[in-house]
Parts: sequence; C-alpha cells; structure tokens
Amino acid sequence: MKPANHALKGIAASCYRDKMLFTILFLFVVFNSFSQQRISGKITDTNNLPLPGVSVLEKNTTNAAASDFDGNFEIVTKGNNAILVFSYLGLKTKEIKLDGKKVLNVVLESDVNELSEVVLIGYGTQKRGEVTSAVATVKAKDFTQGAVRDASELIKGKVAGLSISNGSGDPSASPSVSLRGISSLQGGTSPLVLINGIPGSLNSVAPEEIASIDVLKDASAAAIYGTRGANGVILITTKTVDKDIETTLTFNQYTALSNFSRKADFINAAEMRQLLADGVKMPFKDEGYTTDWLDEISRTGVTLNNNLGLKGGNAKSNYVANINYITQEGTFKKSYNDEFRVSFDGNHSMFDNLLKINLNLLSGRQKMGALGDGRSFNSNIYRQALIRNPTDRPQNDDGTWTQTDRFQYSNPVAMIEEADGIIENDWTRLSSTITLNLLPGWENKLLLATQRNTSFTGYSESKKHYSNTNQGRNGFASRGSSESQTDNLEFTSRYAKTLGNHNFSVLGGYSYQYNSNEGFWANNFDFPTDAYSYYNLGAGKALKDGLAGMGSYKNDNTLVGFFGRASYGYDNKYHLLASVRREGSSKFGTNYKWGTFPSVSAGWTISNESFLKNLSFINNLKFRAGYGETGIIPSDSYLSQTLYKYEGYFYNNGEWVQGLEPASNPNPDLRWEKTQELNLGVDFSFFNSRLSGSVDVYNKKTKDMLWNYSVPTPPYLYPSITANVGKMENKGIEVLLNIVPVRTKDFEWTSTMTFSHNKNKLTSLSNDLYEIEGNFINVGDAGDPISFSTHRLEVGQSIGNFWGLKSVDITDDGKWIIETKDGTRKTLTPDLYNDENKQYLGNGIPAYYTGWTNTFRYKNFDLGVILNGAYDFQILNFQRMFYENPTINYNMLTSAHDKVYGKTQLNYSQTYVSYYIEDGDYVKLDNVTLGYTFDLKSLKFISSARIYASGSNLATITGYKGIDPEIIRNSDEILSSGNDGRDKYPSSRTFTLGINITF
Repeated sequence: MKPANHALKGIAASCYRDKMLFTILFLFVVFNSFSQQRISGKITDTNNLPLPGVSVLEKNTTNAAASDFDGNFEIVTKGNNAILVFSYLGLKTKEIKLDGKKVLNVVLESDVNELSEVVLIGYGTQKRGEVTSAVATVKAKDFTQGAVRDASELIKGKVAGLSISNGSGDPSASPSVSLRGISSLQGGTSPLVLINGIPGSLNSVAPEEIASIDVLKDASAAAIYGTRGANGVILITTKTVDKDIETTLTFNQYTALSNFSRKADFINAAEMRQLLADGVKMPFKDEGYTTDWLDEISRTGVTLNNNLGLKGGNAKSNYVANINYITQEGTFKKSYNDEFRVSFDGNHSMFDNLLKINLNLLSGRQKMGALGDGRSFNSNIYRQALIRNPTDRPQNDDGTWTQTDRFQYSNPVAMIEEADGIIENDWTRLSSTITLNLLPGWENKLLLATQRNTSFTGYSESKKHYSNTNQGRNGFASRGSSESQTDNLEFTSRYAKTLGNHNFSVLGGYSYQYNSNEGFWANNFDFPTDAYSYYNLGAGKALKDGLAGMGSYKNDNTLVGFFGRASYGYDNKYHLLASVRREGSSKFGTNYKWGTFPSVSAGWTISNESFLKNLSFINNLKFRAGYGETGIIPSDSYLSQTLYKYEGYFYNNGEWVQGLEPASNPNPDLRWEKTQELNLGVDFSFFNSRLSGSVDVYNKKTKDMLWNYSVPTPPYLYPSITANVGKMENKGIEVLLNIVPVRTKDFEWTSTMTFSHNKNKLTSLSNDLYEIEGNFINVGDAGDPISFSTHRLEVGQSIGNFWGLKSVDITDDGKWIIETKDGTRKTLTPDLYNDENKQYLGNGIPAYYTGWTNTFRYKNFDLGVILNGAYDFQILNFQRMFYENPTINYNMLTSAHDKVYGKTQLNYSQTYVSYYIEDGDYVKLDNVTLGYTFDLKSLKFISSARIYASGSNLATITGYKGIDPEIIRNSDEILSSGNDGRDKYPSSRTFTLGINITF
C-alpha cells in the first residue's frame, strides 16, 4: 500500500502546483489588464495644425506609436500611470504623465530658436544653430523620388551651388557633379564623397538606404580634409537606429519605362525619295527598302528596382540591414546595368554606454553591357544608325549583313549582333568604429576600414563583325581586370563642456590612408571559331604572329594627416570655430612632402540679442563669415619622380637589347594645388519658419595648379614636366529660399528655390621657371574630319571659352563669310584658319543655375514637382556641325537643305564656325511625383504603405536645336565644356510606378 499512497500524494502535489500556477497566471492577467490603458488623442502645432508622424513613446519601454495624417494617435500603455514622450523633428520634445487621463490633446512648440537639428561637419556634428560655415543638408523626406541613378540625383537642384548634370540615357553613366565652379585644370571637379566618414562613390550605397546628405560647400568647412577638400565634400549618412524600436521590415519596389526624350531629325526613306524626285543630289541611291536604323538598334528601356530593409533593437544594441537589386535595360539594345548591393550596420554599447562598437558592411556587384572594347557603350553604333541609308536593309536575302564599301560606314545592327561584352565591378567595404567615453563629454573614436574594388572587362567580335573587313581581324577578343584597395585608420578625440552660457569643444585626430591599384589587359584576333568569345585568348593566330596586345600595371600611394579643431559658443549668440590639418602624401616631391590647411569661421545669431527678441516675426537671423585653405592632390602616384620605360631595341655584342629611356622628369617641388576661400553668409527664418533660407557669397582663389610644361632637353631628361604654376579665381553667390505659402488642416504647400551664380577667371599660366607661350592653351577636339581645337584657355579669360571663326553670312554660292576681331569680313578659304582670324565665340559653362521644388500635400495625397534650369551659356552642336551639311557622303539632318542665314543652301565642307554654336539656356521639368499614403490603422501587420507614380525629364523649355541642352561635364571634358558630342547616348524620358511598405 505504500507505493499506492506515494503515488496518490504525487498526484495531489501536482494538482496543487497546477492550481497555484493557474492562480498566479490569473492574478497576473487581472493586474496587467488594470495596469494597461488605451490612450488616444490628437497632436497639433501652435497654429492648431495637425502633425503627422509624431513619435509617441511610453517612457523607459519599447512601446511606441505614431500619429496619423490628421495628427491622431492611439497607444496601449504597459505600465501603471505611464509617462508618454512626444517627439518630432524641429519641435520641442514633450513628456506628459497620464495621471488617469485617457484622452490627450497635445501641442508641440517650435524648436527653431534652439535650432537643434543635427548637421554633419568634418569628423563630427553640430547643431544647426551653431554652424558657422556654408553647410547644406537634405534629409530623406526631401529626396527626389522615382528612378534615380545614384545619391547625387536625390538632391539635384536642392543645394545651391551644387551642379549635377545627367544628360545621358546610358544606364551605366554617372552624373557629373561640381561645386562652386572649376578649381583645377588637371585635378578634376568632383567633390570628395564620404559614406559614414569613409571615402567612397555616389553609387556605392543604394539611394533607399540613405538617411541624409550634407554638403560642405566652403573651405572653412572642408579644410579639415586637407588636400581632398578643394572641390567640396559630400557627406552621406546611411540609416541607423537611435532609439528603442520593434523589428521593422520595409519593402520598396518600382518599375520604370524609358524612351528617348528627343530624337535627332535625320532624313527618312520617304523624305529621301521625295528629294531624289525633286532632283536634289543625295549621297545614296534608293535601294527600295524603308528602314528606321535607330529603331532597329533601340527599344523601350525597363528598370526594376527592389529594396528590402530590416531594422530593430534598442538604444543599447541595434542593427540595420539592407538588400537592393536593380536591373536596367538601356534604350539601346545590349546596353544594361544590373546592380546588387547589400549593407549591414550593427551597434552595441556596454558598460553603461562607456564603450560602443559599430560594425558596417557595404558590398555590391555591378554588371554592364559592353558594346565596345572596355566601354559600356560603343558610341560609333549610334553614329552609324544616324548616317545609314534609310532605303537600305539590315540583312540580305541569304541572311548576311548588308555592307557598303564606304569609308567609316558600317551596318549598326550587325555591330550590335556580332559583338558581345561585359563589365563587372565588385566592391566590398568593411569598417568598424570603437567609441570610448571615459568621462562625461569626452569621446574617443577609432575607425578601421578596408575597401576593395575589382573590375573585369571582356569583349569579343565575331568573324562577321565589320572590323574583319575594315581591319582584317577575323574575330577579335580582349579581356582585362583591375583591383584597387584602400585601407583607412582614423583616431579622433573630442571633449565638449558647457559652463553656464559658454560652450566649448576641442577635437584632435590622426588619419592614415593607403591606396594600391593594379591591373592587366590582353587582346588577340584571328580566331578559328567564334565559340571562344573572350575566354580563350591564346587561340588567336595574332599571338603567334606577334600582333596580340598585352599590358599590366601597379601603383600605390599613402596619405597621412594630423588635424585639430576647436569651437566656442556663448549664449546661443556668438560662435567661433577654427581647424587645422597637417597632411603629407607620397605623391608629393621631396621638398613639399607636407602641407598645412587652416580654417576659421564665426557666426553671430543676432536674433537672440535682446534688441531683437521682442520681434516675434524673426525666428532666426544669423550672420556667418569663414576663411579656409584646401587642396587638390595630384592624380597620379609618381609624377615627382624620374620614370623610365623600355622602348625599341639596339644591337650590342651580337644580340638585340631592349632600350631604356626616360619617361618623365623628376620634380622635387611637386605639391598640392591650394585653394584659399572667403565665404560670407546669412541664415534667416521668419514668420514661424514660413519663410527661411540662406545667402552666401564667396571668393575662391586657387594657386599652384598643375599642368604639363614643355622643357628643353638637355638639361632635362624628358621634353615635358608636370609642375605647379597656374592660378585661377572663382567668385559667386548662392541663395536658398524655403517658403510655406499655404498650411491648413488638410492642405500644405511647401516650396524650395535655389539660385547660384559663378564667375571663373584664369589669372596665370606661367612663372619664372615654366612658361606657356602666348599665355594660352588650345583644348577640345572637333573630331575627324574637321580636326580643330574648339576651346582656348587664356590668362584673363574664363575656363570654357569657345575659340574659332565667327561666321556672319554666306555667299551666293554657299561659302561662309567670317568676321575677324577687327570687324573685317572675309569669304572663308583654307588659308584663313589661323589665330589672326579667330576669336572668342561664347562659353560652355552656365553662369547661373536654378532649382525649384514644390511639394503639395492634401490629406493622404502628396505631389512633388521639381524644375531645374541653367542660363547664360552656349553649346557647340556637333550633330549640326557634322550632319547639317548637304555636301557630306552620308545621311544628314533634314535641316541640311535649309537656307543658311535665310539666303542660300550651304556649299562648303564640314567645318567649325560659330553658326553651330547656340544658346543653351533651359528650364527642365525634371521630376513630377504623385503619391498616396494608405490609412492602415485596422491592419496590425502593416504600419504604413504608399504608392506613387513618377515621371523624369518630362519637358524642356529651350531654344537649343540639339537633343538635350543638359550636358554631362566629366572631369576629362571640363576644359572643353559645351561640346555636345554627335555620338553621345541620347537622354531618356522615364515613367515610374512604385510602392513603399513598412511592416
């Protein structure tokens, strides 16, 4: 019986425990239900206007909600007598203790007097009210939406003085970006781009991942970056988590369709037949067919973009992960761009926030079509489509490609179909930041980062490719690869202290950067089969005949910097900031290994003075002044050293020996190009921030500009040397204006306008050691068969000036009449092509830029309209110069038979005269986006959803006769700005449909 009793006792004990657990659980549920409260209410500003998107957080918990479009909110609290925290950017945070209240009407006051918005500056942040330099900030909510290529297009037209041009439909093309004019002849114009403080490119990170973009415009802000800051600095900050949040998943997707925004008007088959019937002499006979050659090689471009983001955690440990995949088909066949990008940002703090660790990963792969040897798009294919006989056909009846024995004349369809290629770019960047806060206000950061970029190119032409008949190559293939690696180490230590009305901060740091680059290329031709493509170069017979090509390279450089900065503020009225950077580079000559780059700036917030505080319509009025010195580092690694190359052979002691000869001269004085800039500015905000903005004026002088100078041999080893000689000046004004014309409960209209003007002047090209004969340099190339320089750089003149013959009339027999500088008129003959008869014909760089962004919100609808413009500049229309001519041996523009100057038809070979230079002024409707945000309060698993439709490059108001007056001005073409190439990839008009969902 004992075992039975023991079992009964066990069962009883088990039942007792179950009852106790049930009782405890029941009491927990009861007490918890009493402690929880459902709180609702409405949030408005001081004007009684609803505030959507206000964060509502139960203090000391992760329990949070947000107000809807009408300012209404609802939250179920977890604690008894909870405290709710209401926060919104630009407004003062408010805490409310419930004390039994279940309905709240919350009014948030403006925080504009404190100007607490955080702005990125070099190696740190400042509150907007403390900024003393020219710094522009664009947040994610103000980014341009739709099919954007990279980070630059998010802020196009939104930053005064920042010029962004993207007049190309090539899906692999990058917009050209410049800030405050041209500061260098050889060093490029692109600003330094830093992603989370690490050098990168505008394409490195997916636009959907970016939280904000800050632009350091003047030298007082950029001087702390030394030899890399003369063209300004773009600071890209990716999205992070800075508070307790629940795990959030976002999905963004859009589909875009693109077509040529405008086509060149060339003679089609029907027009050609009519001209032939009218007795007009044409370069072709009627072959009996009708072919739109441009249509044969083009299509509707399709872009698909998918972005998935995940974030979560709390203030102690959090993460943000992002995956982006975009596939783009260009409007030309076989032109495409596929990109896959991933990122991860993780943060963890320990020891009561004494130590913080950040780990960041960026990685991506890009694949592009390569219809050219190492190029993403073979522009000659487009040229051939324009000039091809419209009455011919692509293929013969037997399937072979139609060909004509004519110089520089090929079948564009065959060029596409009989060639193949790819460009693959891979990049990976891994960084870690360790932050140690030893004492209150004392922050120490160690940044370690490594970045590797690799590129592979492959290209092949089949045996049927036109090059086989033109060059006898019988199949061609090439491939190459390159790799670059950058290692970064930065340490900064910052201490900040507030004593009454006094604010102090000091920063010191060390920076180390090592770069290495290497690569190779090889090609071969005359292959036994097309099957190998570019994967079996050794099979080509040209290698055995010694005609194949091969090459490789490697270079490296090191950049080291020590820097410091100090700031002081008093009573939110007076602010002072000073910095200095001491920087050295292995690229510099032995006499100038180190350079010093100081800056100082000051601000006076006059609106906080007692004599203005009673003026209620002034929210903020601040004057700024700053001076700084920045630099541009030489592009190549070994310009200061003596270089030799193996060239040719000589016979010595019975054998042929490869010769060695100098390839460059040593220059121990080689150094950075230095820019000194003075900036004066004013920031203002009136009428409760209904009117705000800034005005900046600057004077930027650059000296020690690099150029290649001719020198005698001997005493020099080589006939040219790279030296720091030239001087240049840029002056300008920038205006930013933000207006809220209408703000009601259901409707709001905000408007942002930007205006900038820059005047450039080349002040010197020579010194006592190195001289440019005549103090001018002719640059730019009109191309074969014209072959004239198009621009001139001359001391006392601006960069970008066209230089050539000024045409003013035409003779009765169709010859040009030119006007010389002294007003004499002459009939153009070959002997007049000299400087005595040439003059300046205009300038290819816009003197003025404008941007106008309007955002309208009505209940759940939003509409964005963006216009951009450029004024007071000229464009050399290459298509007209080459194809608006009835004497050429190819197809031509329909305007080729028009009367020149209204008198007679042209009867002169292709040439460069001012008749083809046009005013380029334009206003462009860049983007229109209409969106709708759904009310999803009834759905628990979706917190927000928005759909939108967008159109880009919709319309252009201009007198320019070419395809697009917006011209890409890359660094290698900046000195010949305004040349609108005849073969450039035409710009596209794009329509986008997208959706954004947050779970």
